Amino acid sequence: MNPGGIDITPLSEKPFGAVVKNFDCADISDSVATLFRQYLYRDQLLVFQGQHHISPDQEVAFYKALNPDNGSIWRDQVNNPWERFKIEQGNAAGTFQIPSQPGVLVIGKGDIDHHGLKVTLGGDRGAYGDDSGSQVLGGGALQWHIDGTFYDQEPCHFTQMRCVEPPTGRGHWLDYGDGSGTRLWAEAGSTAFASGRVAYELSDVEVRARMSKMQVHYMKNPFQVTYGLGNSADGLKVVDPEQEKLYEMNAERPGSLIDDPLAKVYPLIWTCDYTGKKALMPHTRCMDHFADGDSNSHLGKSQSRNLAARWMRPAIEPDRVYVHNWKAGDLVIWNNRSMWHSATGKLARNDRRIQHLTAYNGTKAP
Repeated sequence: MNPGGIDITPLSEKPFGAVVKNFDCADISDSVATLFRQYLYRDQLLVFQGQHHISPDQEVAFYKALNPDNGSIWRDQVNNPWERFKIEQGNAAGTFQIPSQPGVLVIGKGDIDHHGLKVTLGGDRGAYGDDSGSQVLGGGALQWHIDGTFYDQEPCHFTQMRCVEPPTGRGHWLDYGDGSGTRLWAEAGSTAFASGRVAYELSDVEVRARMSKMQVHYMKNPFQVTYGLGNSADGLKVVDPEQEKLYEMNAERPGSLIDDPLAKVYPLIWTCDYTGKKALMPHTRCMDHFADGDSNSHLGKSQSRNLAARWMRPAIEPDRVYVHNWKAGDLVIWNNRSMWHSATGKLARNDRRIQHLTAYNGTKAP
């Protein structure tokens, strides 16, 4: 029995997620925070509707009440080396921390005067309304990922987004581009979610055994390294033509240990401390290569990327993906250690979008 008339209803016809009704995120008790945390571990994603009124301070308080392991602010534009790099490149993404509450990052598109920010979200992007370019602001390449630096800091346990102003543009089909004819419908500015648990559970016993012995070696400053590389249309791997050519010629060199104490090595399979459930969790943009525990060998970059894409692919079948069509006041929080997500793009040139993002680095490795 849920307290105070809170209604928690599973998402219809999806393998994860639930909608929470009759709850005000501005007023969270310890007991209710514990309840929601249990649901997040079990159902992986919670949608709270009607949260138009909450302040940035209340957003952070709600997130921290649910999150078991708060480190530093993930997308801190002062201390996160990747965020600093983007600022140095001119902040083309046009994202800004709220001055009075840096735990909230404002993302989206358009000119705003918002909590002390009089800025242009989204920067000066030439991809607005086009068929190619940024997956957030322009063309529709998916990019499945996990939130975190994947260098120095540990990845977030949970990520939270709240919609202040949704776009009004038209939806679109995203073609997976693999010859299968698979397409995913996405409303303008929507966010897609897929489950690493589903990917693991759909794998056969032999593949699970191999996955469970894999370690993922992540690059030094990975986002800077892959800054100029695109993504496959299905969002499952980095497009790196030179490396892929070496792989096809059977001339790819195996990976090796990264000579940097801040570079991360994580298991490919992450296990939830609360449920014991396992999830397939590579960050395909950040990873350098896999190391196979069975053979004690390091795989090449493209070999590793292709394996990850093959193992992830069943979990992004459209009926296994939840695409959240944002409405003003929606607050969505998800288990970043068992789920992948992607922006879906195709905002029109003159469209607007204002979102708040809250996420804190973990202090414990997965």
